[in-house]
Amino acid sequence: MRFSLTLAVADLQRSAEFYREVAGLPAEIFVPAAGHPVLLLRCGETVILFRQTQVMEALHPALFQNLERHPRGVGVSLEFQLPDLEPVLRAVARRRLPVLYDLEDDEHRRREIWLHDPDGYLLVLQQEEDT
Repeated sequence: MRFSLTLAVADLQRSAEFYREVAGLPAEIFVPAAGHPVLLLRCGETVILFRQTQVMEALHPALFQNLERHPRGVGVSLEFQLPDLEPVLRAVARRRLPVLYDLEDDEHRRREIWLHDPDGYLLVLQQEEDT
């Protein structure tokens, strides 16, 4: 089974920079043949699509009629496993981004950092220690 998720973002370029340069994830901007740019984030069989809010609202106005009632990203967390969190922590420090949690779980031999992306989506980045 294949799964894709589409999320609205205010600025596609800013999101691309965040996911590539801060989170260290393979984000790429793609322009469909007859459409507006989309930011793709592939994770195995899963694809996360980020689309400009204005484009999504124009295409699907019924879905966005109440969008401004709640902050974007409420209840959404995106979790990724990375080989090393140190480059992410350095990028976060350089940009002075707030980290919600920097957790080390010795019992389960893993580390996590939690932060918000530019649109308020919660990003949980995990590093499992070698056994």
